[in-house]
Amino acid sequence: MFDGKRRISDQASDIMVIQEGLDTLHIGLSIFDAELRLVAFNQSYMSLLQFPPELGRIGMPLEAFFRYNAERGEYGEGDIEDLVEQRLALARKCEPHSFHRRRPDGTVIEVTGRPLVSGGFVTSYTDITDIVRAREALEIKEQEMIRHLEDIDLEREMVEQQAQQMVHMAEDLDLRNKEIEKSRAESDFQAKHDVLTGLPNRRYFIDYLKQVLEVAGSAGASKAVLFVDLDNFKPVNDLLGHDHGDQVLRKVAMRLTSSVRDSDFVARLGGDEFAVIAAMKPANGLDGVRVVAQRMLESLQLTVEGSDPPFTITASIGVALYPADAETREGLLRAADAAMYEAKGAGRNRIVFATEIEDAKDAC
Repeated sequence: MFDGKRRISDQASDIMVIQEGLDTLHIGLSIFDAELRLVAFNQSYMSLLQFPPELGRIGMPLEAFFRYNAERGEYGEGDIEDLVEQRLALARKCEPHSFHRRRPDGTVIEVTGRPLVSGGFVTSYTDITDIVRAREALEIKEQEMIRHLEDIDLEREMVEQQAQQMVHMAEDLDLRNKEIEKSRAESDFQAKHDVLTGLPNRRYFIDYLKQVLEVAGSAGASKAVLFVDLDNFKPVNDLLGHDHGDQVLRKVAMRLTSSVRDSDFVARLGGDEFAVIAAMKPANGLDGVRVVAQRMLESLQLTVEGSDPPFTITASIGVALYPADAETREGLLRAADAAMYEAKGAGRNRIVFATEIEDAKDAC
């Protein structure tokens, strides 16, 4: 009898030791038998899940714990009986399970249940709130970092787009500037050149002659101005039309240009009048000008087809020398013009130098 009492006492002592060991655990622990009645638990189970003391009795059915949780909103909104029955149905299966439960106060409990061989199951409850919050905070930081990187990408794209726009604007501006320069050059060319022949016009000739004489005066150099007037050109327009006359004028311009030297300046003064500014080199002087004038005279002997009979165009050329015949631009132009008219009056198709007119007057 005493041995029986001693064995019961020893068992009770062992149970107390086990209970004390369970109560030292920081995780909650509960054991329910096959009938879903509480057979063991520790204080962390009661405190962690905030169960009232009256539930902490051996033999308390699992349903009581489920109902208490449902009534205080642990399982969310819904019919209390339905919520309890759903969880009892899962418990009766006695299957391994593990999940996280976020309680109404914000704490997160990791619930892990394992079935027992004899029936029922043992369940552990771990407070992982700090871990979950740290993970969530990290996820928030990661999302913020992702958004920050996306913002950087967007800003870079915007900068690249703006840079590309600036490049396009610069290219457009450069193109417009080139077009403006081209337009200015074309306008300047048109203002200084004859539309029909492409030769410098009267205005350009007068301005250029002024510059040439200023340079020649400073250097003590000599220049020659040759006035060219076509002979027998009026019948071309009268008989063959102005289009044919324009073709003749363009041909005259080309022949004049090809017959003079590269350093000489050819211009169309208007109508059938042309002019040349020729350099007088010290080595050949007047003879060099005579050679140029003679080439011009020969190149301008043109046979005009289209009339019956065909007729020939020639040229009368008047030459004035700087500074021998005149020391001013106006005086030089008058002298060349007078020499050209003298060539006309002397029978056309010839060259007359202004000095020859003066010599003839002196002889008289």
